[in-house]
Amino acid sequence: MLHRLLLLCSALFLVTQFTEAADKPNIVWIVSEDNSKHYLKLFDENGAETPNIAALANHGLTFTRAFSNAPVCSVARTTLATGCYAPRIGTQFHRKSKLAELHPGLKLFPAYLRESGYYTTNNSKKDYNCVETEGTWDDSSKKATWKNRPDTGTPFFHMQSHTQSHESSLHFSQESYENDKTTHDPAKVNLPPYFPDTDLFRYTYARYLDNIQTIDGIVGDTVAQLKEDGVLEDTFIFYFGDHGGVLPRGKGYAYESGLHVPLVVRVPENWKHLVDGEIGKENKGFVSFIDFGPTVLKLAGLEVSSQMDGEPFLGEGIPLSDVSERDTAFGYADRMDERYEMVRTLRVGDWKYVRSFQPYYPDGLQNNYRYKMLAYREWRELYNSGKLDDVQKQFFQPKPAEMLFDLSTDPYEINNLADEEAHHAQLLSMRQALIDQLQSMPDLSFIPENVLYDEAMSNPVAYGQENAERIRSLQKTADLMLLPLAEAEKPLRESLKSNDSLVRYWAATACAAFGKDATELVSAAKPLLEDDDPMVRVRAAEFLGLIGEIDPRSTLIDVVNTSEHPVEQLIALNAVALFHDYAETSYPFTADDFEPVVKGSESERRIQYLQGDWLGNKPNKVKKKAKPKP
Repeated sequence: MLHRLLLLCSALFLVTQFTEAADKPNIVWIVSEDNSKHYLKLFDENGAETPNIAALANHGLTFTRAFSNAPVCSVARTTLATGCYAPRIGTQFHRKSKLAELHPGLKLFPAYLRESGYYTTNNSKKDYNCVETEGTWDDSSKKATWKNRPDTGTPFFHMQSHTQSHESSLHFSQESYENDKTTHDPAKVNLPPYFPDTDLFRYTYARYLDNIQTIDGIVGDTVAQLKEDGVLEDTFIFYFGDHGGVLPRGKGYAYESGLHVPLVVRVPENWKHLVDGEIGKENKGFVSFIDFGPTVLKLAGLEVSSQMDGEPFLGEGIPLSDVSERDTAFGYADRMDERYEMVRTLRVGDWKYVRSFQPYYPDGLQNNYRYKMLAYREWRELYNSGKLDDVQKQFFQPKPAEMLFDLSTDPYEINNLADEEAHHAQLLSMRQALIDQLQSMPDLSFIPENVLYDEAMSNPVAYGQENAERIRSLQKTADLMLLPLAEAEKPLRESLKSNDSLVRYWAATACAAFGKDATELVSAAKPLLEDDDPMVRVRAAEFLGLIGEIDPRSTLIDVVNTSEHPVEQLIALNAVALFHDYAETSYPFTADDFEPVVKGSESERRIQYLQGDWLGNKPNKVKKKAKPKP
């Protein structure tokens, strides 16, 4: 009798669990790679027609101000998966040199769904910069689908990513350019003013608009499959780009073209009560990738982890009228493959503040993968031959440490208002807001990546908290470059002699940002060429080399060839690329200058560039110098 009673209780428990699990909405994410909102007519008058995505909007919501927090795949996708700002949790570098461990108690958000009874699938790109939580996915593969869930009553979360819009789709050959036609007429595309108006740029733009229409067809096919399976009106469908792109100055750059993404959410009939607002409308509230995971958890009726930085923008008890009042987005860009530069952005309404912490690095610095695109190479060739106007040159020139844009009148971010007295109060307000944001995290990128690699990645969040005071000191040193030199000179001189090597590192960086205006600091900076910390030596060589006080080559070659740390090599090789291509005084390098002690793929890309053999799909092994015969 007791045995039968136990079986009955067990059966009742299973039925209850099944009922609770089935009584939740499904969620599908359709993600197109590398496209900003500018390529869809639904969001921009110059974009392609996307009738299937527009149909989602008619039965849902269009978020006209949705943002990836980062302009590149792995950082953006890790932000999506964690709901956390990457520079706070150590996942800000693309590609990762080492995976970051998540703080205890934090999981990738699909793991919370799976624990609650959801069937979670991913088809199939992950690209995380953190260690994946155990039990995140029931299936993550090219065959993953909601169709394989154990029972038709089991709710599902399904994510699918599509490469038809990926940057690589524009790595076509000269032959393809000359012979392959596009559906969109290149003569009719509207190029941003920072591009040279050439046949190649027009063709590249038109070809990408064609790609977006391919994505639209995929969206239509997915919706049709959900309808055929009888689950369409139980499924929230999110369509969005995984970050901006993909023409030059898009992917990899923290401009609107790299961060502002399309987002449409189709609301199912059976779950309209979870959306407190009118269907079929646009919402101008700011939503970011940190918010996407918390929103899915909220729609599923689950608690949002207190460790997440984002807030839900849909779900029970969240009025869309409140969402529409959100007006702030934070963005970040660090290393992209072999190219380093630390940039942070803050957008408030139509005001955009851009802070570059290494402003002497031009946007156009060599990145082998970017420059596979013919348009990128043409743009640089035109710059080198003096055939660009002042706006088009900006990509290849040093930047101010801070820039301020009014996007209502300057959507292309080409007219910097930071030095205009009329906007000084706005500049100071946004500067302070960004300073507060970075301090509150704290932002781990004030610690160079080689140090994070060695000390932080087992628990970056805890490391940041333990070193918060030091990070604030480093941030304060870096921000000296924002002051008039007369105010900054004394604290810079003191910082160049600091007992903390990372204070010296940032003091030398600030000197390089001032450039020739900081010649009074040369005598204080020269001793750093012999510093115990090789990264301080690199920053000192940048400052002194850029103003013509020294030939930086011996210092940089020595760091690359003697360091046993792959990240130290890479930081030094970033400076090599700067001096090789962009220094006012020419400092050319050759591949034969370098015999690294250890090898890393990103470092090899730099040396491969110097060899002139860098357009293949994968980096070749670095050629060693021939040893003399005995």
